[in-house]
Amino acid sequence: MQPPRPPIRLLPALVAFSLAVTGGPLAAWAEDAAPGKPGWAASCVSVARAAAPDCELTQRAVLSGSGQLVASVTVRVPADTRRPVVMIRLPLGLSLEGGVTIDVDGAGARSLPLQTCDPSGCYAGAPLPAEFAAMMSAGKTLALVFSGLDKTPVRVALPLAGFASAFDAIK
Repeated sequence: MQPPRPPIRLLPALVAFSLAVTGGPLAAWAEDAAPGKPGWAASCVSVARAAAPDCELTQRAVLSGSGQLVASVTVRVPADTRRPVVMIRLPLGLSLEGGVTIDVDGAGARSLPLQTCDPSGCYAGAPLPAEFAAMMSAGKTLALVFSGLDKTPVRVALPLAGFASAFDAIK
């Protein structure tokens, strides 16, 4: 028997509690965010021994004091298409209308709409063009820029060290 789920009406209270516990505004989160260890982590999974694997690599930014996830970027290479896609996970409590902008070293910004939110965060995703993947492979920093509910821009920087070798290994 499965444990009972909390009623959906508690979700706003849980979100408000999580924002209060973490110190409030998203901008403060971003200032205290640090890349997660060990950097770009790659993994591959296959449904069967003879099947082509689904591979992905992920980089996370976490609060240095608590280890709470602030943002993550996952680049996935599906077995069926072998065309990379990028998925970005951001915290709750942000403005949905502005989406998220991803930028490599200030040289090439790309805006993505936020597609959905759940209790774990808000998500944006899109195919990863070869030229943007090449910029990430050659770059030093990937910046994620989104807006808090008060429309204040929040910037989270993720190092790209190790991205090129991890991406080469999974594509």
